[in-house]
Amino acid sequence: MKNIKKSNNLPKVPAADTHPFQDALFLDIETTGFSAARNHIYQIGAAYLQNDALITRQLFAETPQEEAQVITALHHLLEPFHTVITFHGSHFDLPFLKKRSRHLKLRTSVYDNKNYVDLCTLARSYKHIFGLENSRQKTLEAFLGHTRTDTYSGGDLIKVYESYVRQPQEEALAQMLQHNLDDLTGMVQLLALSAYDHFFQGGFTPDTCSVSTYRRMDGSQGKELTLSCQIREPLPAAVSCKNDFFYLHAADSRAVFSVPLLEGTLKYFYPDYKNYYYLPQEDTAIHKSVAFYVDAAHRQKAKAANCYSKKTGCFLPQYQEVVTPALYAEYKGKILYFEWTDERCRDFELWKRYGMHVLGVLKSGK
Repeated sequence: MKNIKKSNNLPKVPAADTHPFQDALFLDIETTGFSAARNHIYQIGAAYLQNDALITRQLFAETPQEEAQVITALHHLLEPFHTVITFHGSHFDLPFLKKRSRHLKLRTSVYDNKNYVDLCTLARSYKHIFGLENSRQKTLEAFLGHTRTDTYSGGDLIKVYESYVRQPQEEALAQMLQHNLDDLTGMVQLLALSAYDHFFQGGFTPDTCSVSTYRRMDGSQGKELTLSCQIREPLPAAVSCKNDFFYLHAADSRAVFSVPLLEGTLKYFYPDYKNYYYLPQEDTAIHKSVAFYVDAAHRQKAKAANCYSKKTGCFLPQYQEVVTPALYAEYKGKILYFEWTDERCRDFELWKRYGMHVLGVLKSGK
């Protein structure tokens, strides 16, 4: 078994101060296939911070018979760490390690009581924001501007390893070690993705709000809200995304939301419709306490679908009642609205809530 230890210059990681980095072990395994019952582990890479340097440990089985030695060496290395950081490890690396440990009659208690962070899970939760073709590690590294030496995939290297077992060659070994090393250092770079978590969880402060006119695709004019915010933790890469109602552009320490306003007449539906009458000629509902002023021939018991009053003005969309009162274009409409007024322009507490709502909708892909 080869046990290779290196001290590397610590890559610059924007999120290092806020992520569990000081007490974390980065972990990546290389296997001969996807089945822990039929395949085995031939290489384990680990990395951790020590005295402002990134220490990498690569445990390599020169033959399949050395797999137990490799896993046992990892167990000794893993024991003092409380946090384990992987990429897709919650679905592959960790279950594979546990199954192979049980198969080889090695202890599995070393995996208990750890804080596991899966960077793939984090990245996939922002797939609608990043707009990438996939959430593979290399794709995300390129998104963040990180380049790697290795050009192989884990699948490519299975045949390289099988050839190495039959006839060891330094070039093949170097290829396998480089791939694993780049996976480890790439994971360190991907810690920067946590900046998006901080932003989407409320790490921003609205500071400018305005409404302006814009020209629609059909040539008509409309009104648009522009909300500008300061991002507390700068984003490592710019993102732009939109849906039918919201547009977001965020880069570095600034985020801008753009939302078209609806101009027209909407309805506010009273929840207790049994206490109202509907007036067909006025197309509105009034409370029973004042209905005796209206001739009985011009009123009827209200139903949930016609128990409303109308409001004309400019409105902003919302997918749930974040800002009250909520109005609708129609009964049980999927989109709610709230009224825009000039007085609300400086209500940054309101715009913080609305910005959080917009981010949640965009992240969900609605």
